Amino acid sequence: MLFRTDTVRRSVTMEGLGSLADLGVKLVAGYRSVVLGAGAVVAVWLARKIITTKKKQKLRREWDSVGQDVVLLHQFLRGKYCPNLSPFALKVETFLRLANIKYEVDSKSPYGPKGKCPWITINGEDVADSEFVLDNLTQRFNINLESHLSTQQVASLEAVRILADEHLFWCVITWRYWLDRCVIFLTTQDLGLFFNTFMPVFMVPGIKHRAKEQGIGIHSPEEIYQICKKDCATLAGVLGDNDFFGGEKPSRADCAVFGQLAQLMWNAPGTHYEALLTNVFPCLASYCLRMKDTEITRFNLTNTALL
Repeated sequence: MLFRTDTVRRSVTMEGLGSLADLGVKLVAGYRSVVLGAGAVVAVWLARKIITTKKKQKLRREWDSVGQDVVLLHQFLRGKYCPNLSPFALKVETFLRLANIKYEVDSKSPYGPKGKCPWITINGEDVADSEFVLDNLTQRFNINLESHLSTQQVASLEAVRILADEHLFWCVITWRYWLDRCVIFLTTQDLGLFFNTFMPVFMVPGIKHRAKEQGIGIHSPEEIYQICKKDCATLAGVLGDNDFFGGEKPSRADCAVFGQLAQLMWNAPGTHYEALLTNVFPCLASYCLRMKDTEITRFNLTNTALL
């Protein structure tokens, strides 16, 4: 009996040791898999980091090659009827032309440090957001497009600029990308099959979310249209019989207003939004044409290349 009991104990002990050994082997194998997997992830990350860094260095060399005091304007590709689908890009480009600042356009990298379009590079410095861009250029080149205006007029025009950039803008993009699902807008661009197919997939939910956060998205399509109409009525009232919002000649505020109204004038063909300018407030349509045909800012609607 003692012999048999001892034999059983040794057998159990050996089985236990065998199980522990198997467990150890599995743990080591699992650990090696984790290490190898982590190593592969790190290797891929490093490779992408190196490639991205080299790409940025190459782009930086290209950007710096435009020359001293030459603005490199990063923006979207040209449209069919309007120089740019971004009102803020058109705003900056119009300012550059009004201020007679030498510039070149880059469409390879439209999104800047803040993830927004447009942005500029000048003398190795990157500046993002259209208002900060204009502030920077105004100070850098000692530009004053309001020299013919009083302090009160300049302040009033800043309110007009805010109406266009911060209010009318939301009406336009909410209709363009969400309510109309990019249908009309895509007919005004040469973006190719890929973007024509997938742009609505990403833009519709994205703009819907942003519009609801901003507040305009909680309204009905008709209410949004009425808000846009009211904005246009306000702009038409401020413009009055003047050629420009700056009076006899364009001011800095005109760059912003033109950038926004141009989206209704040329990037919403055949819609009731376009009709707000062409039928309801024709003075705004005439204003857009004057801005387009101003000697300095003139652009060709045939191919939207700035002359």
